[in-house]
Amino acid sequence: MDKIYQRKNLAVAREKVKRNRGAGGIDGVDVAAFEADLEGNLERLHVELKEGTYAPQPVLQHLIPKAGKPGECRALGIPTIYDRVCQQAILNRLEPIFEPIFDDANFGYRSGRSTKDALKKIWRELKSLHPVVYVSLRLFKNLVGWVLVLAGILMLVLPGQGILTIIMGLVLSDFPGKYALERRLASKQRVLDGINWIRRRSGHPPLVPPQI
Repeated sequence: MDKIYQRKNLAVAREKVKRNRGAGGIDGVDVAAFEADLEGNLERLHVELKEGTYAPQPVLQHLIPKAGKPGECRALGIPTIYDRVCQQAILNRLEPIFEPIFDDANFGYRSGRSTKDALKKIWRELKSLHPVVYVSLRLFKNLVGWVLVLAGILMLVLPGQGILTIIMGLVLSDFPGKYALERRLASKQRVLDGINWIRRRSGHPPLVPPQI
């Protein structure tokens, strides 16, 4: 615990918080205001942690509208700058201790790791399986792809996003000329309208049609 409240560690934590910037919390103190009385704030935090009197303040709730969902919001909790410095000081000391003993398959809330890294690891693990298992999985993936293609063809004459279902099936399938066919389909205005509708719903910019 004494390593957490060392002034040097608090100073390093403050520098990281300053670099990350961000809004102030419920006390209305932003980074600039915290810096205006830097020595006083760090000394107070040092004493509170050392004497065990530190108590975090409530987080400030900030509602962020969900893209493509009018009237719906997700809540974001914003701690005070003072509390963020404390949190970073704890992380500075605990991360080097626990990071080396985490399993290589753990990706959640770890520095330098993302969901994309997790998916890449899954794919590497699949490739390392017995050839029979690997081929079976590939065949299953292609089967699902062609089922989606057939479902999309049926949906073309029924209400629904049939053409998008076809594209999903093609993405999962492997066959010669696949990418050329995908580019040609994506250049069709009807398909492009459907793709861009999905992208707008998820808050992404419209797709620029490929050059054929």
